[in-house]
Amino acid sequence: MKTLQIVLAVGALTLAVNACSQSASPGGDDPALGPTRAAVVNGRPIADSVLRVYALASERKNLDELSPEDRERVLNELVGVALLSQQAEKDGLTSSRTLAAQLELQRLQLVARSMATSYLEKNPATEAEIQKVYEENLPRLSGQQYKARHILVETKSEAETVVTQLREGRDFVALAQERANGPTGPNGGALDWFTADSMPQPFADAVRAMAVGSYSTTPVQTEFGFHVILLEDTRKQEPPTLADIRADLASAVERSRLEDYVRTLREAATVSVEP
Repeated sequence: MKTLQIVLAVGALTLAVNACSQSASPGGDDPALGPTRAAVVNGRPIADSVLRVYALASERKNLDELSPEDRERVLNELVGVALLSQQAEKDGLTSSRTLAAQLELQRLQLVARSMATSYLEKNPATEAEIQKVYEENLPRLSGQQYKARHILVETKSEAETVVTQLREGRDFVALAQERANGPTGPNGGALDWFTADSMPQPFADAVRAMAVGSYSTTPVQTEFGFHVILLEDTRKQEPPTLADIRADLASAVERSRLEDYVRTLREAATVSVEP
C-alpha cells in the first residue's frame, strides 16, 4: 500500500520508473539512466540512478545515507513499483490515451522545472533587484493597521436595526453575540489586527474614514452581507526588515525573471495553435 501511495504522490518518480520499465528494451539498459543496475525485474533493469531518485523522494535522504535495512526496504518498494508498471503493460493500461497524456504532461512539467532551475541558478536575483522590490513594497508593508469589531447580518434592515439599538445605548459586544452571523459573532464580533487592503473594499473604505471609538452609522455592504463596524484602535505597522523577508523578495525577482525568459522564448518560437 505504501508503494502505491508513493507512486501516486510523486509524479517525477512515476516518470523515472516509467522510463526504466518501458523505454529500455527488455534485458537492456537505457544509456540516459547510467550503466549501473540496482535490480533486474523480469529481465528489465532498474537503474541505480532511479533507485537514488526514489530514495530521495520517499525517505528525504540520499541512498548512501540509508542503513542497509532501509536500503533493502526501499529497493523492495521500487521492485513493487516496477512489477505494477509491467503488469499495467500486460493488462493494456498503458495504451490508454488518458494515461499517455498524463505521462506526457508530467514529462513536460519535470523537464520544464529542470530548465527553470538551471536558468535561475545561472541568473540569480541580484542584491540591487531585491532592494528595489523591497522599496517598491514598503508602502504596503508599513501601512496602517486597524483593530475592529463588526456585526454581520443578512439584510440592510437588520443592520439598520442594530444601528438604532446602538444609538439607544446597547452594548456592541452583546449585540454582536446576539445578532451577528458568521464565526466572529460568539466572540463579540472581534477581528484580529488587519490592514485595509486585506478587507473587501467597502469595509476598508469605512474603517479608513472612521474615528477610533466610533461605529458605522450606515450599514456597510460587502459580498458577505451587511456590516456594522466598531473601530477600536489603529496603529502603524512596522515593516519587516529586508533581511526578514529576503527569501520572499528573491523569489519574487526570480518569478519575474522566469516570466520574462518564457516570454523571450515565446517570441523566438514558432507556435501554431490548432483550432
